[in-house]
Amino acid sequence: MPRLLPRLLKILQDTPEPSTSSNGYTRYKKRVSVKNTIPETPTFTAEGRTHSILLDDANPITEGHLYNRHKSLPPRVRLVKPLQDTGEHDHPREMTDEEREWWSSPYLRMLASPLRECQITRKKLPCDFLIRLAPVRLPTSQGVREQQTLVPDGVEHPKFKPRRSTPACYIVCWKDAVPYASSRIPLRKISQNLTVPPLLSVRIGYQLRLRVLQELELLTKRLAASPLDDPAATVLRRLTRSEWNVVRQTNSIPHKDAVALMVVPPVNQNPETKEKPRPSAQLDIADIVQTETDNSETSSRCLPPLSILHPVTDDDLGSPLLPNAQAPLYHGLSLFPARPQRAALHKALCKLLEVERRARSRALPASGSSGHENSPRVRGDAKGSHAFLLRSNQHTTKRADVVPLAIALWRLRMWEGQAYGSATETSHWEVDAEWRLSWAEQMY
Repeated sequence: MPRLLPRLLKILQDTPEPSTSSNGYTRYKKRVSVKNTIPETPTFTAEGRTHSILLDDANPITEGHLYNRHKSLPPRVRLVKPLQDTGEHDHPREMTDEEREWWSSPYLRMLASPLRECQITRKKLPCDFLIRLAPVRLPTSQGVREQQTLVPDGVEHPKFKPRRSTPACYIVCWKDAVPYASSRIPLRKISQNLTVPPLLSVRIGYQLRLRVLQELELLTKRLAASPLDDPAATVLRRLTRSEWNVVRQTNSIPHKDAVALMVVPPVNQNPETKEKPRPSAQLDIADIVQTETDNSETSSRCLPPLSILHPVTDDDLGSPLLPNAQAPLYHGLSLFPARPQRAALHKALCKLLEVERRARSRALPASGSSGHENSPRVRGDAKGSHAFLLRSNQHTTKRADVVPLAIALWRLRMWEGQAYGSATETSHWEVDAEWRLSWAEQMY
């Protein structure tokens, strides 16, 4: 011990002090490519050789690592700075137009997420089709055995709530499968004294709706800092009344790059208090339970479905071998049953719409107020409706990434069971999807 202490003190003195200017944020290291130039494979025959292959400078026997192939750096959506010759063999490159079109598809991005196994159905699915659950220690008094419970983890955006670095499990993004979690999930393998809370499905549904509002907030900030150089890069616009009537009459969305159509009217005032609810994204668990209880008691009122898939029509017919593309139409009343959250959704959409209007006015100063749907000059069917069209294409990716918002809406649709309603609808994105129908028949 007398010899160890002086060495420890010397090590502590030489160690630099941690920086206090990080404000709690971790700066990630720059991604470095490990791609190397593969040398030419030598011949293993004795023809033309004066010495053994083991005496070569780079031979595949003693230096086999030089012949390992590695992937290059993934392309970037947009390169802000021009490439500089740094002497490296692998440089980041900008995506092509075709790659940007793929990157703007929420369905390709969801299918490209890492595979995980659902502990309830034992199906391997991309993690965007699953819900991550992690154990959390419950507060206990002294002398009481420690208890843990499963909570949704990683559902909210990591900027607002980082994911826990603990052992976790995955379940399918379907609220009808949650009652079977306690009997199907191997709880003891995850942690000792682990239980499934009774309000797990309520918490997951709340966090999925909160993720939609968080993605809207982040998308608004990104668009506020991105100029609108191309009219085709408009992310959100409000349909006029005539356009909305066409959608209702034809049951189709006449926009090729539409990824979602949200019908969100402003929230009316409470008939009892004569006051409109204040927009609030954060709710107490008791308020959520009370909202679900009120909805079940007033189930006699015919509510619209949470979403309906409509074909996307366009002048370009495309390939006759491929099926027609479809986009979901979301109803705000069923999408956000809680009035404060629905008011927050309408406020966030209006704020995003105002950012788009300012971007158009800066890009097209000569057009004046022609881009305003609700200007005083507009009358009749030219006025704006309550339908908000969300677009994503190769042009919008240069301004901001719309795909996370579309994925958050689709995950909420899957959670409510809309994506598992019929075999024809489910077969669009999952192979051998008949197991869901048989599973639903067993449950009901």
